[in-house]
Amino acid sequence: MHESFYAFIQKLSPEFKVDINLLKSFLKSRKVRKGEILFHKGDICDFVAFNYKGCLRSFVLKDDKEYTLFFHTENQTFGDYESFQKNKPACFSTQAIEDSEILIFNHQAMLLFEKAPGGQKLLRLVAEDLAFLLRDKLLSLLIDTPQERYLKLIENEPELLQRIPQYYLASYLGIEPESLSRLKRRVNQNRKS
Repeated sequence: MHESFYAFIQKLSPEFKVDINLLKSFLKSRKVRKGEILFHKGDICDFVAFNYKGCLRSFVLKDDKEYTLFFHTENQTFGDYESFQKNKPACFSTQAIEDSEILIFNHQAMLLFEKAPGGQKLLRLVAEDLAFLLRDKLLSLLIDTPQERYLKLIENEPELLQRIPQYYLASYLGIEPESLSRLKRRVNQNRKS
């Protein structure tokens, strides 16, 4: 089960070296059922994780309405890193939207990564990937129309359209579910023209 995680590490930072057997003792595999909340906004997120299988989402709740920030599919990391590192309340919640299998890193595993040759660089690269993802999401919300965001999703992550319930997808795009239905019809009509 850990093979995809090690492949992820080697792809990101080939020079990273760590005793795999030692690392395994600090990593915990966990199955998460669809609908299960891994942590709520306001909880202390005491882990970061790698998604092996399934799909999760990070979201915030405002005025009794959910806003989806990110979807986390296979071979992606997730968690509230600031909450994890600084023991502060999480700023968002994370929920499985499919039955999923994840690999959990606790503080001991993170220390092992930090001390291993190339570990600091690996952690920096993971943090940079997350920062770029956040930057792209923020810019898209500020600059793109919902239709442009939808078209980017079709282009960059078309598999999500088959996996994500429509109300989560609408929330992710920043529109109401009814607007998503109209948007999809309009996009499909334009493609046929």
